[in-house]
Amino acid sequence: MEALIDQLSETRFNKIEHVSETGSTNSDLVARASTLPDGFVLISDYQTVGRGRMGRNWEAPPSVNLLFSVLLHPKWPDERHQLVTPALALATVEMLQQLGMKASIKWPNDVLVQQEESKKIAGILAEYVQQENPVLVVGMGLNIGWPKLEDSGPPESTSLSACGIDEDRWKLLGEILKNFEKRLVQITVEKEVSGFIEDYCSKSSTIGHEVKVDKADGDIIGRAVGIEKDGSLIIENENGTTSFSAGDVTHLRKL
Repeated sequence: MEALIDQLSETRFNKIEHVSETGSTNSDLVARASTLPDGFVLISDYQTVGRGRMGRNWEAPPSVNLLFSVLLHPKWPDERHQLVTPALALATVEMLQQLGMKASIKWPNDVLVQQEESKKIAGILAEYVQQENPVLVVGMGLNIGWPKLEDSGPPESTSLSACGIDEDRWKLLGEILKNFEKRLVQITVEKEVSGFIEDYCSKSSTIGHEVKVDKADGDIIGRAVGIEKDGSLIIENENGTTSFSAGDVTHLRKL
């Protein structure tokens, strides 16, 4: 752990707590939001009630994957809060590419790697905490040792181990958070936001493809053409252009 702190000494992420088990690292930081400094990191070997988007449960065996959350004191305009998830996804893709993997981002919060087909290797969940000094909590689960090829893990998921890669999870976390620091600086500085969006779109498996967005008031089908400065997905079809800040996205294959 000391090596990880040294690795992150020049970033905001040099205040780290490691626990063997908790319900949810995100929930823990939300509960402590009023007392924690910017960049505080909570890592757990095991989560009993890990959560994904739309309230979905997410659980992995103890001590095999990377499960962490960070707390942020935003220095950017409120409309850019939703760029935090793309920023962490992009930071993770950059780390995976350093390992020689073909990785991409499925909007809004999944990191995919390409084997014979695309499979999910990480998921991200961000939460806004309204208080006197509002904060953001963003958490991620990165599959490192589970599921292996022989495991019955979540459908269409994979891990570094299943891809034949054996790496120390603390080293990987250090690389992710160093990348994340750079991306957070980008979304803070007005003149750098367009560059961030360009970088994000270049790593996206969603942008440039036909997709279906599942909405409560009806599905939308069209071509994903970009993201807004607030992180919303831009869909273009015969009815024009529409932006979505939330929704489940299905990538459509041409027959």
